[in-house]
Amino acid sequence: MKDKGLFRANAVKQQSARLDGDVIIAQPVSSSLLTGILLCVIVAIVVFLGATSFNRKETVSGYLKPDIGLAKVASSRTGVIQQIYVDDGQQVQAGDRLALVAIPEHLSAGDSLTGTLFQGLLQQTELVNVRKQQVISQLSQQEVELTTRLTLSRNLLSDIGAQQQLLQQRLQLNQQRYQNYQNLTDRGAISTNELQQQHELVLNIQQQLAELNASEQSQKAQIEQLSGQLQRLPSEQQQQLAVLDSDISRLKQQQTELNARGELLITAPITGRVTNLVAEIGNNVQMGLPLLTIMPDNAALQAVLLVPTRAYGFVMPGQRTRLRFDAFPYQRFGLYEGEVIKTAQAIVLPNEVDMPVAVQEPVYRVEVALASQHIRAYGNTVPLQSGMLLSADIVLEQRSLLAWLFEPVLSLKGRL
Repeated sequence: MKDKGLFRANAVKQQSARLDGDVIIAQPVSSSLLTGILLCVIVAIVVFLGATSFNRKETVSGYLKPDIGLAKVASSRTGVIQQIYVDDGQQVQAGDRLALVAIPEHLSAGDSLTGTLFQGLLQQTELVNVRKQQVISQLSQQEVELTTRLTLSRNLLSDIGAQQQLLQQRLQLNQQRYQNYQNLTDRGAISTNELQQQHELVLNIQQQLAELNASEQSQKAQIEQLSGQLQRLPSEQQQQLAVLDSDISRLKQQQTELNARGELLITAPITGRVTNLVAEIGNNVQMGLPLLTIMPDNAALQAVLLVPTRAYGFVMPGQRTRLRFDAFPYQRFGLYEGEVIKTAQAIVLPNEVDMPVAVQEPVYRVEVALASQHIRAYGNTVPLQSGMLLSADIVLEQRSLLAWLFEPVLSLKGRL
């Protein structure tokens, strides 16, 4: 049996007849050029997306403050400003007078309570001073009196001594005469009666001498007493005057306390420069409200940024930021550089801390060092002031545009 092929003979014959040479498919030149350009554009776009970064930023508010603290001076009591001793921008030393505040208090009749009490203290002080002068005068008179009595007693003692000498001489003479009378009586020259009279005379003189001796002892005792009183007089005077001086000192202290109650002298707590002086003579002041601010010497201003919790995760020291001051529009004066130097570890709640910027949500305090303490405005150098408000851009993250485009895919991969 003759074998039959798979294809028909006509088809095989037709396939055996081939054209000589290679088969070339012709393409237009414009299609190749367009393909190359398209590939270059795609590569350029990919390179651009990969090389170009995209910053996600958060705009936050803040203010300027000194780096070593600011002293806000306030009145500790409610009153009326009577005197202001400083001007805005003036340099002051710690303890210098800043302002005097009057504390008005009145009785039901309308009289000043402080004035009434003060007049009473003045009258008491005057009475004590009068009493002091009386004591000094009385003690001086006592001293003169004691001195006079002492002089008289000494003179009297001297007279008694002279009388004693005379009586002693008379006694000796009469005693000798009495002995002579005894001899004469024994011989019968005189009568016994004359002898007795002479004896009575001797006894009388002895009695007078005894009385003078008693007077002498009495005068000596009196002189001793007067001398002691005269010696004790200065110490007694000092004691009485010390009591009166103590009363005067107590009354003056009460006057001082009353003055302090009626007036309040406000002094500088630190050395520095006066700023933000809002106090005016005649104005009512409330307790605790600042009257002025003192900028410490050698203090540098720094920015305090209030960063919300949602933007705080990537903030760190050394990070650069750009600042815009509200007082100097950035469209005209440009942006200013700053560097984060300190980040807080605890949040600040609304109304928890007294700040010049109102806070509506929990924030972190971030301190930023300024590149300059001045602003160039219209050819002049304008110093920055404490309390100026500002805004700043915080860079949260930096990614390429390519990563940003593929973020949905990457986030989907993270979920899987």
